[in-house]
Amino acid sequence: MRFIKFIFSRAVIICTICADPVKTLAAATPTAIFHAFDQQYSDVEQFVCELGKQGYSHILTPPTQKSNPSLEWWARYQPLDYSVIEGRGSQEDLKKLINKAHSCNVKVIADVVFNHMANLDGNDDFEDLTKFPGLSPRDFNSASDRPGKKPCGINYSDGNRNSEINCWLGGLPDLIFTNNVKKIQKAHLKKLLDLGIDGFRFDAAKHMPADVVKEYISYVSRESQGKTWNYLEVITDGDTSAENYNWIAPVTDFVLYNSMKNAFTFGGDLRSLRVPTAVNDPNSVTFGRNHDNIREINSSAINPYSDRSLSFLATAYVLARVSGTPLVLNWDNADASFIKYGVKFRQIMRQRGNEGKNVKENVLAAVDSPTVLLMERGSEGFFVVNKGENKFNVPTLDLTLTNLEGCYRELRNNFTVAIERRNNGQKFITRWGTWNRGGMEVQRRDALYFIREAFNQCNGSNSIPRSIHSDTIEPSFATHAIITEEAEGKGAGER
Repeated sequence: MRFIKFIFSRAVIICTICADPVKTLAAATPTAIFHAFDQQYSDVEQFVCELGKQGYSHILTPPTQKSNPSLEWWARYQPLDYSVIEGRGSQEDLKKLINKAHSCNVKVIADVVFNHMANLDGNDDFEDLTKFPGLSPRDFNSASDRPGKKPCGINYSDGNRNSEINCWLGGLPDLIFTNNVKKIQKAHLKKLLDLGIDGFRFDAAKHMPADVVKEYISYVSRESQGKTWNYLEVITDGDTSAENYNWIAPVTDFVLYNSMKNAFTFGGDLRSLRVPTAVNDPNSVTFGRNHDNIREINSSAINPYSDRSLSFLATAYVLARVSGTPLVLNWDNADASFIKYGVKFRQIMRQRGNEGKNVKENVLAAVDSPTVLLMERGSEGFFVVNKGENKFNVPTLDLTLTNLEGCYRELRNNFTVAIERRNNGQKFITRWGTWNRGGMEVQRRDALYFIREAFNQCNGSNSIPRSIHSDTIEPSFATHAIITEEAEGKGAGER
C-alpha cells in the first residue's frame, strides 16, 4: 500500500515499525550519478576514485546478469540467466569495482532488467521460452494457443495501461511475475546486495505492475536495512505518468527532459526554465540526455537533440539546480569540460546547504534573454549558461534584487567576480575577472559555475582568464541595468 492508515493502537504501530526497518532508515539521495554506460567493470575500477574527487557520489553500472551474447550495448538489456553475474565483466570484476569505489566513498548502483527476457532468435513474433534457465513457458505472457508466440503489441495511447503491462516490448518475451519469477529475481537482487551494491535502477519499470515493483523495492530495502537508494525508469507517455510509480521510488524525469529540450534547442527560450515543467518530486532522476535519447546508438531514440552540444548545456543546467538527482552520461562527462565542474559545484552547494547556508535555487530576471540563463543558489553561488552562437557581453549588470553579494570564484577558469552594493543601495557586478571591468561576459555555448569565497580572494591577482578579453569597458553604476535581448546586441543570436 502507498499509505499507512493510522487506525491502529500505538502499540501496534510501534510493532509494525520494529518489524519493518525500511520505515525508519533511508539512504541519502545521491549528489550526482555517473552513468558508466556500457563500460567494462575493470575499466571503471581504474578511474572510479577520480570520479569521487570530481564530486560524484554514485556510479551506475551496466546490467549485471548473463544476457544476450551479442556485443551490442542493447544486448545487456536482454536477460538470459539471472543466476549468473556476467555483464561487462565477471562477478569478480564487479566485486573489485565495488570494493575500489567504496574505498573512496563512491557508491555503486546496479541496473536490473526484470520486465522481460532476451530475444535470441531475432524473430519479434516468437521465442523459444525453454532457453532461459529456471524459467518455464508458464512464466511468460504468450499466446494461449501457442506458447512462445507474441500475444500482443503495446499501445501507448489507448487510455489504459493493460498493453504496457501485459504485452511484449518489441520482440522481448514479457514475464509474468509468478512466484517462481519473483524468487529468481529476488535471488539476483540478494546476490548483488551481498557483493556490496548500494542501490538499483529498475529498467522498464513502467512495463511492470506497480505492486510488483513496490514488492522488490521493499525487499531490497529490508535486506539492506534501508541502506539502498533505488530509482525506476519510467518513460512517460499517453497512458503512463510519473505518478503511477513515483510513490514507490524516484523515477526518471522525462518531463523535465522535454522541457529542457524545447528551451535549449534552436528557437527555444531559456526563460521558460524560470519555472520548469518537471515531475513533482525533488528526488526524481534528471539528465541532459541519456542512452535512450541518442540517435547514433538508438534508432528509436526518444526526442533526441540534433546538436549534442546543446544537450551538454542542459546537463550543466541540471547540475546547477537544487532539485533532482542528476544522472550524467560517461561520454558527456568526458566531452564537455564544464560538466565535471558542475558536479563539483553541486557537491559544494549541498555541503553548504547542510551547514545551514542559503542555497535556494532561483532563476534571475536580471538577465532577460532567450539564450542566456542566470541562476542564483541563495547567496552561496550562481550559474550562468549561454546557448547562443555568439558571446554574451554586457558592461553593467544590476543584481540588486538578488541574494548575491561578495566575492565569487568560477570553478573551471578560476577567476573571481565581485558583486558590491553602491552608496545608493543598488548591487552591481563590479569585477569580472579583473577590476578593469564589471558586467558579465560568457563565451558561446558555455556554462560557468561560481562559488562564494572570502572577499580578499577578489583582491588578489588582476590576471584575466583566457575566456575573458580586455577590450571591454568599465561599467557605469549610474544606470539601472536590466539586460534585455535588445541590450545584448547582435552577439547573442543562435545558429
